[in-house]
Amino acid sequence: MWRLAILQVMESGYRDRTMKIRFLVTVLFMTSLMSGCSQKQSQLSIHGGEFQRHLKLAEQGGADAQNKLGWMYVRGQRISQDYKEAAKWFRRSSGQGHVHAQYNLGQIYFQGKGVSRDYKEAIKWFRVSAEKGNVDAQNKLGWMYVKGQGVKANNKEAIKWFRVSAEKGNVDAQNKLGWMYVKGQGVKANNKEAIKWFRKSAEKGSVDAQNNLGVMYFNGRGLSQDYVRAYMFFNVAAERGNKDAERKKSIVAKQMTLAQIEKAKDLSIKWVQNQYCWDTDIGDCRKKAEQGDAGAQYDLGLMYDNGQGVAQDYKEAVKWYKHSAEQGHAEAQNALGIVYANGQSVSQDYEEAAKWYRKAAEQGVVNAQYELGLLYAKGQAVPRDFVMAHMFWTVSAISGHQDAEKNRDIIAKNMTVEQRKESEKLVREWMQKHK
Repeated sequence: MWRLAILQVMESGYRDRTMKIRFLVTVLFMTSLMSGCSQKQSQLSIHGGEFQRHLKLAEQGGADAQNKLGWMYVRGQRISQDYKEAAKWFRRSSGQGHVHAQYNLGQIYFQGKGVSRDYKEAIKWFRVSAEKGNVDAQNKLGWMYVKGQGVKANNKEAIKWFRVSAEKGNVDAQNKLGWMYVKGQGVKANNKEAIKWFRKSAEKGSVDAQNNLGVMYFNGRGLSQDYVRAYMFFNVAAERGNKDAERKKSIVAKQMTLAQIEKAKDLSIKWVQNQYCWDTDIGDCRKKAEQGDAGAQYDLGLMYDNGQGVAQDYKEAVKWYKHSAEQGHAEAQNALGIVYANGQSVSQDYEEAAKWYRKAAEQGVVNAQYELGLLYAKGQAVPRDFVMAHMFWTVSAISGHQDAEKNRDIIAKNMTVEQRKESEKLVREWMQKHK
């Protein structure tokens, strides 16, 4: 029988801290809220002046400007690419405790660009950033423990850091954690646990995880062998350029009938279109939800919310979100917060929104953290408090929420040094409590 191997995925390059998150954009609000900031201060010029503005702020000691200046030198953005200058500015920003600059400085040493390659120095900065909650640094630290780069190889330490990063939603860490469970490295081999993490990563768009799920279905590891679903996952990954998945798709197709291949292609379309409960019919999904499955309840809520597979019905969506949220499903709690904040098929209720956002935020949902920041900035259901807004946006930004990072930087201009220090203290306390 054919057997396919799990793909070991390498990670490289800088992370621009982007991720797909379902959230409400509130640019107009932030513009009006920070009316004391001129457009020149709060917006970047597209046609010039951006570099000079960051350079001025960086030379005045602005840690965020120093990090952004380093990033501009890495990318050669409106200036000549210069890794030595990038390293200089990342180093200055890192010295002030900037969590993303510390990660970027680690990458500089890891890749040996602008400096001599030094894994020990790289792991030093990855660790500093990881301990402050940077999910990319946590993931990188885990990989260096796997490879024994700058540190003695230690799969248990690798598992620890992959898990911390994966639980906060890092897609690559989720895939790597699945791979560790398949291989039994640093943890007892467990194919079902591997599938859980591959699925989480695959659902967020990781082609490597999609490819790995295809392998699990093809080989019948941790679940029943299923060529249709194997082909489906290989097809989805192959369509996004994964050559290994393309090759494996050809292999599994030799074991299938034409009808099975057509069914697999249909499932591929449902997956790509984000149709929830994609691998079951609506009846099976509803049955699971009615039996109390929190994940199925959330999926059913999404289906009604988006009109996918069923007629759009916001009241039904709220019903199933609530069932799921009350069982502690973090994404359902976030969805319920959005419903109450918008007054979608329910009376607008910011207190209820804040309640559910907080529950989700405590479980690491970055959009909920971002939305809580907005509530504090606006003074909706909570006292207007720039310190708390800055704190929640910082926590969200650490996990990669770009709008949170932008809003934090804007609001910081209207805060005193003491207020910013208080926010930093609250961030440390939050990260320690919600590890």
